[in-house]
Amino acid sequence: MQYGYFDDKAKEYVITRPDTPASWSNYLGSTEYGAIITNNAGGYSFYKSAAQGRFLRLRFNSIPMDQPGRYIYLRDRDNGDYWSASWQPVGKPLESFKSTCRHGTAYTIIESEYAGIVSETTYFVPLGQLFEYWWVRLTNRSDRPRKLSAFSYCEFSNNWDTQQDLVNLQYSLFIIKGEMR
Repeated sequence: MQYGYFDDKAKEYVITRPDTPASWSNYLGSTEYGAIITNNAGGYSFYKSAAQGRFLRLRFNSIPMDQPGRYIYLRDRDNGDYWSASWQPVGKPLESFKSTCRHGTAYTIIESEYAGIVSETTYFVPLGQLFEYWWVRLTNRSDRPRKLSAFSYCEFSNNWDTQQDLVNLQYSLFIIKGEMR
C-alpha cells in the first residue's frame, strides 16, 4: 500500500493517508529550539537538547507512538460532533475523514477534511526564534453556515530530563500549569 510520494518541485514528502504503519516525522527548528512532529501532529519540543531540554512531552510507551502531540480539536456547536485537525488523536473513520501531510524543510502542513470543514495547519519555528507557530486556517465547504469551536492541546513536561519526567509522570501531571497564546 502506498502512503505518499516525493513532490520534487515543492521539495516535500507528501503523506496521503494518515494511517501509516509507523509515525513519519519531520524536524522543525534550529540548534537552540527544536521540535519533532509526525504526520498526525504528534511529537515533542525541546530547548537545546532532546534528552535534557524537553518541555513538550513524548511518552516512549504511548500507543500509538506519536501521542501526545500538538492538537487542534474542532467541534460543531450545532450537533456536538468533534474531530481533530490532524487525524489523531480523535481518529475519525477514514471513509469520512481525509488527510494529507506535507513534510518540508523546517515546516509541516497537515490538511484535512471532515463533515464539509477543511482545516490546514502549518507548524514551523521562525528562523532564530525560540518558539513554534501553529497556523490554522478553516474553510467551510458545506452548503450551510457553520458554528465551530476550536481548542488547542499539548502536554507539557515540567522536568527537562526525559528519564526523570517519565519516572515522575503523575507528579508532573499534578503540578504543571501552562498558558498558550
